[in-house]
Amino acid sequence: MSEENMKIGCFQIVLLCLLGVNYIIVAMNHALPEFNNYTPVFYCETSDGGNKSYGCIVNTTFVSSEKNTQAFCKSEYIFIMEYGERSIVTDWGLICERNYLEKLSVIIYYVGIAFGAWTTGLLIDHIGRLPVLAICLYIQGTITVATYSIQSYLVFLTMCGLQGLFVQGLQNSTYILIMELLPAKFRTLVATVMSIAWALGLLLLSGLSYIIPDWRILQLAVSVPTATTVLYIWIVPESPRWLLAKGKTTEADIVLEKIEKYNMCCCGGKSSRKELVADNSENATPIKLERKSQVFSNKVDDKVDETEATNLLTPSTSTNRKSNRISLRAISENLEKRLSNLTLAETFIQVSEINTENNLESTDTQSKRNSNESLNSVSKSQMKLNESETKNEEISEMIPEKIITDKIEITHKNEDNKKIIPKTKSRCNWMIKNWCLIKYGSIMACQWFSLSIMKFMVMHLIPNLVNNRHINFAIGSLIELIIYVVIYFILLRYGRRLPMSVCQTLNSMICISIVLLVFLPSITASYNDLVRMFMMWLARVTVASTLSILYLYSVELFPTVIRGTCVGLCVVVDTIGGISAPYILLLANYTSMAPLIFTGIVCLLSGLLCLILPETLDDDLPDTICDMKKLNNGNKCKSNVNIHEDAALEREILRDRLFSEEWVDAGNGIIVNFSEIKN
Repeated sequence: MSEENMKIGCFQIVLLCLLGVNYIIVAMNHALPEFNNYTPVFYCETSDGGNKSYGCIVNTTFVSSEKNTQAFCKSEYIFIMEYGERSIVTDWGLICERNYLEKLSVIIYYVGIAFGAWTTGLLIDHIGRLPVLAICLYIQGTITVATYSIQSYLVFLTMCGLQGLFVQGLQNSTYILIMELLPAKFRTLVATVMSIAWALGLLLLSGLSYIIPDWRILQLAVSVPTATTVLYIWIVPESPRWLLAKGKTTEADIVLEKIEKYNMCCCGGKSSRKELVADNSENATPIKLERKSQVFSNKVDDKVDETEATNLLTPSTSTNRKSNRISLRAISENLEKRLSNLTLAETFIQVSEINTENNLESTDTQSKRNSNESLNSVSKSQMKLNESETKNEEISEMIPEKIITDKIEITHKNEDNKKIIPKTKSRCNWMIKNWCLIKYGSIMACQWFSLSIMKFMVMHLIPNLVNNRHINFAIGSLIELIIYVVIYFILLRYGRRLPMSVCQTLNSMICISIVLLVFLPSITASYNDLVRMFMMWLARVTVASTLSILYLYSVELFPTVIRGTCVGLCVVVDTIGGISAPYILLLANYTSMAPLIFTGIVCLLSGLLCLILPETLDDDLPDTICDMKKLNNGNKCKSNVNIHEDAALEREILRDRLFSEEWVDAGNGIIVNFSEIKN
């Protein structure tokens, strides 16, 4: 049915809540280093048990001309753990001269995130959303449990990298899958629910870390939600949009029927097929139910429009017609034979012309004889079609591999001098053809990079409201939860582009305002700390708002066929910005406010570039790069399947006959009009 009238069932709502559990798992794993890497107060115990030297010991008796020499504690460092807290710092002594190892674990985790976003993004587009989701879900759960018994820090670093890889793959696959399972007008709600699940995961982690002071036991507690997913992972369907984009129309039809069946089971309703048989009028025409499958049903109007998923099967020239029954399987079975011949025709040079002519002639003859001749003539034409198909198969088997290589060589040679065309020319042609993808991708990369730097600055400079780190973490998570609810209403009213630009501009203004506080008169110096605290917490609000919008915008902007890859590359850019942010802080050695000035300029540039992007509110998800170019126009391009106009016309004729009560499907692709035969 159309996007305006589409209603989601309770099964889709249940799926949204269940997949939100995956986001809780992702949030807790991403925030675990905040508690696992905690460094408590420590001191060096002297041999006589007298004076205690807190912190690292520095030898001040000998100072060379080039550097200070750091001495070692002769006995050992003692950690002051008030509540019996244990972390990787206390277990492996990652302090003083070994402090770099503690930071190394965080860096390796983010490197794993970057590598996982890239590799799993490719897999999401090639093997599907659901397989990648299941693989990443249970592998990261296994790694979390295995970390409990690790005794070697080198093995722990390896586990950190693998954990980041699979956790990021779980995040991307979950977000993309749930976005493609629901229609356009519910995507804002989906993004808000997933963001709320993220905030709930952070709140849950803050409570667990307060109750469980041992980091190893905390690892086991974090893995519990993963174990609960075994109960429902088998009911999660694959994305029908991705299946249609890959040409798997039969599988997409099965998925849509599965969603419809579960919706009726959840709501306790009856099948719409049974309701249609309840017509007891004398002139009622028998309804042929077995050869037609319903994709979505609207019980109010008893009419079904074509869904957003079936746009891939509808040519651009056809109008949005309404029908009572839609059969993806009947259309796909008719197209599979056609597509096999078309693929053969595009592969070879000479044989292609023969195959396409035979196919066009066979379609014309079959359409005419089905409408004018009797059942015997239809069977004869079907026999001819079978003979032509067997001939095509025999020809394709007889074609040697040499013709294929010759075909490839001919396309890469010039007709005059027979020189191979340089690869740079083909790359230039690809860049010109996909200039829209490169432009939008570059702008989105700029958004992710600037946001990652701003996020690091906020986390590094934001002051604590209270002394307890668990309470501070819970307060920040609660603020994010409120932000996500407010952002939902803003996105519904103003879309994505304008709020995104405003948030990036606010990030820039906050950085510049903090810099200007230094130049205020000394009278207001007593208020500088209070104002700076307010500005930094306001920056946390804008950063959380920008991140929730940016993830949604990235999924809606890129096409289905490469959505996982593009979103993965955006996360890679975000990770690069987060890793490079500490080095940007080194600019403070020249000027104390240089890092904030740099961050403010980058965020302002990103806010201006965001205005170039198209608005995606209530638009169908683009399936191809051509659809991405037409986002604002509302015109859907043709599917990535290359179908001739004659084949599209035949498909429309077949669709009309399938929806007609006069024509009957006799099997094996034969459609017969018994009323004409009777006359």
